[in-house]
Amino acid sequence: MTTAVPRPAAIPIAAVTATAIAQGCGRFALTPLLPDMQAAAALDHRAAGLLAAANFAGYLAGSLLLLARAGSLPVAPVAVGLAAVVVGSVAMAFVPSPALWIAARFVAGAGGALLFLGALDAAARLAPDLGPQPFAGVGLGIVATGLLALALLPDWRLGWTAVGLLAVAAWPLARRLRAGGPRAVPAEPRPPATPALLRLALAYTLFAVAFGAAATFFVALFAGGDARHATLAWIVAGLCAAPSVPLWARAARRFGDAGALVAALALEAAGIALAALDGRLAAAAVAGALLGGTFMGITALGLMRARSLAATAPRRTSALLTALFGLGQIGGAPIAGWIAAGHGGLPAGLAFAAGAAGLAAALLLPDVARTGPGAVA
Repeated sequence: MTTAVPRPAAIPIAAVTATAIAQGCGRFALTPLLPDMQAAAALDHRAAGLLAAANFAGYLAGSLLLLARAGSLPVAPVAVGLAAVVVGSVAMAFVPSPALWIAARFVAGAGGALLFLGALDAAARLAPDLGPQPFAGVGLGIVATGLLALALLPDWRLGWTAVGLLAVAAWPLARRLRAGGPRAVPAEPRPPATPALLRLALAYTLFAVAFGAAATFFVALFAGGDARHATLAWIVAGLCAAPSVPLWARAARRFGDAGALVAALALEAAGIALAALDGRLAAAAVAGALLGGTFMGITALGLMRARSLAATAPRRTSALLTALFGLGQIGGAPIAGWIAAGHGGLPAGLAFAAGAAGLAAALLLPDVARTGPGAVA
């Protein structure tokens, strides 16, 4: 029996759909649903941070599994990942205790990683000239789950059910991402421990700390004023994320990848700081635009720069940064939650996140002087 080859025109749509479900349902649906979950289950910010950390831990586990077994997994990561996202999302609506929510978020996070990275790999093999189009799905996924939350809150259980059904509806498109059987992956040496790569690794970890905290508590921070308007600000973040990767790639070509990376980190720090300092809803919209317009760009630019600094070991270097990003996110949300619970509320927790992003930008300033426009090393 032969497997039908997807039509080229269907691949971009399938890839964007898969990345939207992976990130929007598998990871970021928690953000707009969290405030009502906290109110219903009497969760403090520490517990909310642990819930987010479980999801980030699942994403890290799924990412490392794929990176360690690249090209040799005995299962189809897109199909298995989508199924895990569905199960982990729907379980949030029906499991009886917050302790089980942690397991459900871990499953959804692992599925999101398998689906996201599997979709990117399949799309690259089926359509090598596709470029950054699939990354637009991340922002669109945030928008889609944000709109679902906006329509269904305060019934957060119905919201999680709708998130799961949205993932189910994506299967007819996502299933087109079939890239054939296993492929050989050449062995690589260890990444070189150069000062530039070490600075980038530390900065990327700090970025993950900042983003993990901000993405978890963004809506919760502003929900006291008006939960619906706070969710709209999160949707603004998704709208700004959708086109951000090609725009930041263009900035890297003009100003150098280190310069673009520093600028994106500084803007993210400013957006998170604005959220921490100004609780008005207008500030929420601006902060959402700055956060959404930078986080995918930073992710892409960081991986681009890492691969250029370790040209002999691009896959292992990507795996290293992916692991550090996962660890940073796992730490960022609980630390911010702990600060918020006992030391000044969510504004203090987000101020910590802004400081982490600002420090990440400062760490890379020496590299801006060494790399001019068009440079990558």
